[in-house]
Amino acid sequence: MYFILSYAIIFNNFNAFHVVLDTTMQQQILSFGEILYDIFPSYRRLGGAPFNFAYHMYAFGFPATLISRVGEDADGREILDFLKNRLDSGVIQHDSGHITGRVLVEVDAKGVPDFDIVEDAAYDFIEYDSAVEAATNGGPALIYFGTLAQRNAVSRSTLEKVLSQNKGATGLYDMNLRQNYFSVEILERSLTACNLVKLNNDELQICKSLFRKQGSDESFVDFLMERYDVGWVCLTKGAQGSELFHSSGRFTADKVPKQSVVDTVGAGDAYTAVLALGVLSGWSPETILDRATEFAGAVCALQGAIPDEAAFYDPYLPWITEGGNGY
Repeated sequence: MYFILSYAIIFNNFNAFHVVLDTTMQQQILSFGEILYDIFPSYRRLGGAPFNFAYHMYAFGFPATLISRVGEDADGREILDFLKNRLDSGVIQHDSGHITGRVLVEVDAKGVPDFDIVEDAAYDFIEYDSAVEAATNGGPALIYFGTLAQRNAVSRSTLEKVLSQNKGATGLYDMNLRQNYFSVEILERSLTACNLVKLNNDELQICKSLFRKQGSDESFVDFLMERYDVGWVCLTKGAQGSELFHSSGRFTADKVPKQSVVDTVGAGDAYTAVLALGVLSGWSPETILDRATEFAGAVCALQGAIPDEAAFYDPYLPWITEGGNGY
């Protein structure tokens, strides 16, 4: 059983938002993978990197379709109710045999999270059905995917079909290595299927070890780009800034300014959303880095990964119409 959700977004600034939406209508976005609840010690928040990414992309005016699966439980019903007014469309399957995804989150004094991810969740069993097939028929401009939703063969197989049938789309692989839910085989398949990869410094070191590569980080990035024909690699380094590698060169963002941090959950997903905006919109690499850093920093001031109010996006919506010194 599945639900296809398609509703107009309800934002206080709907008229302004609708103008932005008109300018990006041709840029259909698919986001594949987990939607779940992040359970903090004293509160819980809706999350999952593919959901966070789709939520931001829709708020920026791009038609975003989330392909995921929830359980037949209270969490699943709450998620379906929440999504009604907050995404353009989605294919959210309903699973009576597995629970809605949950992650237990502990945050240290610096706002850095530690995750304990519940296994055998509904999003591990996303099926390739007629609704998923229909969602991919429009020729998406970009397909976002990560690693966690590939830990089970069912969802992994579905993702492979989605990617193989949309080879003209930009594949954005947001690595997000968690616990032990990854392998060389999954990494290689994902890298082969993407045009754009984002990873953080810890993940880069893990990859170097898995691929048995020594030498500098930059030489390893060169290896990834050449071996897997990847056009863009974005390396985030927390407070030390980030780097963007492209055929036109290597670009660096300075250290991130100190600011109020509630938690860093979802900051990487916010960064990835602006990275995607920039690549799709033809911004210069320098503009992409600056804006992605700014937006990720703003999300760090929130509890959880997404804002409660649409007004959060107001300072950033002009980015869509004003461009960014294209590359």
